[in-house]
Amino acid sequence: MDKNAFWKLLDGLDTEDAAAELASRLEELEPAEIADFQRHFDDAHAKAYTWSLWGAAYLMEGGCSDDGFNDFRYGLISRGQKVYEAALANPDSLADLLDEEDFLSNEEFGYVAGQVYQSITDEEIPHSDDPPALEPSGEEWDFDDEDLNAEKLPKLAAKFGG
Repeated sequence: MDKNAFWKLLDGLDTEDAAAELASRLEELEPAEIADFQRHFDDAHAKAYTWSLWGAAYLMEGGCSDDGFNDFRYGLISRGQKVYEAALANPDSLADLLDEEDFLSNEEFGYVAGQVYQSITDEEIPHSDDPPALEPSGEEWDFDDEDLNAEKLPKLAAKFGG
């Protein structure tokens, strides 16, 4: 499975039922394809490990722990390639792409491929041997500083801040 096939599997998922819909789609694949999907998923998740996206999550969700940021990135991936790539390029774009009542975090979505793979093979899904990054990329800032939030993520700060 290449990256295009990965994103195609995520096209048009219902945000309310994204995990169940993805499970149905993955159940149609061979185990090797599910493992490839997981590899692309892990890569997308790692690339979204940035301070600016964490700041976006913090504003959008009224705070965001490290576990919460994992779930936020799972949910970001579940929204598909367009939203994901726009957010990576400019996290402030999420203010234009999502409604105020949208809750992006989706913990369940991060485990779908592994659960489907295990149900088919009775084995755990292979993951990358690359160690996870210890720190997000980019510049860290105090997410409780409203002035910095307005400077770094003006649209999100206006829509979700304060």
